[in-house]
Amino acid sequence: MRCYTPVLIVLLCILAAGKLHASHYYGIDMYYTHISGNTYRVSLVAFGDCSGAQFPTFSTARPRIYIKRGATTIWQDFLNLEPPTAGVEVTAGCPADMKRTNCVDPSSTVPGVKKFVYSKIFNLPAAAPDWKFVYLGETDGAPLAGRSNGITNVSPPGIISLEATLDNSVQPNSSLQFNSIATQFYCVNIPVEYQPNATDADGDSLVFELVPGLDAGVPVNYLPGYTATNPLSAAAGTFKFNSVTGKLEFTPNVLQKSLVAYRVSEYRNGVLIGSVMREMTIVVLPCPNKAPEGYITNADGAEIIDPLTVQTCIGKHELSFDINPTDAEAHSINMVPGTLPDGATLNVTNNNTTEPKGRFVWNMPDLPYKDYKFDVTYTDNGCPPQSLTQTYTIRIKPDTANASVEPATCEEPGRISITPPAKWMPWNFKLVKGDTLIYSGQDLATPVWYNVLAKGKYAMQATNEIGCYSDVDVTIPSTCYVADIPNAFSPNGDGRNDILYVRGENIDDMLLRIYNRWGQVVFETRDASKGWDGTYNGDAAPMEAYAFTLSVRFPNGQVFQKQGNITLLR
Repeated sequence: MRCYTPVLIVLLCILAAGKLHASHYYGIDMYYTHISGNTYRVSLVAFGDCSGAQFPTFSTARPRIYIKRGATTIWQDFLNLEPPTAGVEVTAGCPADMKRTNCVDPSSTVPGVKKFVYSKIFNLPAAAPDWKFVYLGETDGAPLAGRSNGITNVSPPGIISLEATLDNSVQPNSSLQFNSIATQFYCVNIPVEYQPNATDADGDSLVFELVPGLDAGVPVNYLPGYTATNPLSAAAGTFKFNSVTGKLEFTPNVLQKSLVAYRVSEYRNGVLIGSVMREMTIVVLPCPNKAPEGYITNADGAEIIDPLTVQTCIGKHELSFDINPTDAEAHSINMVPGTLPDGATLNVTNNNTTEPKGRFVWNMPDLPYKDYKFDVTYTDNGCPPQSLTQTYTIRIKPDTANASVEPATCEEPGRISITPPAKWMPWNFKLVKGDTLIYSGQDLATPVWYNVLAKGKYAMQATNEIGCYSDVDVTIPSTCYVADIPNAFSPNGDGRNDILYVRGENIDDMLLRIYNRWGQVVFETRDASKGWDGTYNGDAAPMEAYAFTLSVRFPNGQVFQKQGNITLLR
């Protein structure tokens, strides 16, 4: 047996699966499309191994579909092959090998993959919540949808089965469709990111699952070390699966040919309305090529946190950075952006060269604090081509200016120090109390100190030249602990000195008692906001001297006591 290296080469060489014993399916998708009323088109997309012994039957054998309602089979029928009847080659191989795959030359040892699409329109007899479209690997002839004998994670390989569900009891539904092929070739020890790229025409929410492959309707038998949710041999800690996008990440650590099965469920307004399955084969080969990578550089209006993340601040401003991917083997790189944040652009120049360049620019509106993400996919023209989808994060995170205060005392006003966030120079600020502007500064290069500030609450806003801002509320406290009481007052109604109050700062608790000449308490209060108006039992108290006792406790625990006489004048 002859082997070619290094190329996307013969699975026979890698996995010792002889052509005469090989089957013909690499993978299958099944989906359905609403036509009108209760009429649906059911489609099956088969990915054929051109070296399979039964491969010629793809053009002649029609797959059988069972239409079920719950567990009851309503009827069965065969799907028809759509043009082109010879299939379409979708081999993800090296350009040099594409003209000599075994799809082109059956005697070739370079593997090839062809896609065949079968479909038929069915009129369901009624709307119901439990329709099923079931494929058990059967055709209208002798061939069955057998997996390759070279599968490394299940035994026996078995017959591929798929099931799709539909709930059209309330409204019709078209299932999602996959926009990637169900056969992927990767290189051993090279990190992989696989995106199924599923889209749903109805805009339903999708939930991805890794599920057991089915063998004629029964779950396959996974070999030790493998499960439906862990179907690949990968370096420790590298296998990840995203149930929102279906993305697979792993670093294959051995040569393999592994069965991977998806089920994707559709939800509309929180209600499950359908699901489809995909079975695929992931083939890992001994090729040296490494996927391109692109990292963030030259950020303006943001700070680079790591190669895939920048951090910026809230507020309207322009953010920009470069992404210039590189390829370890100096292959040409195709750079394809995914969906960008609203209003953002990624201008790609020199694409499909060894040095493509990307410039990301976003005139950011005033957005809430959160992470904003976008993907870029890089594909080289190596042998085999390698792709990597990288996710970039723009993190809007609060930047907080710092304000430290020195409290006011009985003799001196308070002070405040304002320090902007790091990397904000030059910066501006304003300090207000209520609606009154107290201080402001423009184009400052250092933190600032301000004094002559009375105790109380202030609002400070710092801004920088790109529109970032930080609002901070500060309070100037007072360390003046003092209390006293006047020695006379005149409750004669002239509006001056008519009420006798305890005066002071930071009074936490107090007790004031006032006595007449016979020792009777004529006034008592624990509230510094309440004073004596010179009456006793509703009558005006006579003009004379009154004794008092005053006890005050301050927040720091200090106690002030005083006693003496107060003269009432009229």
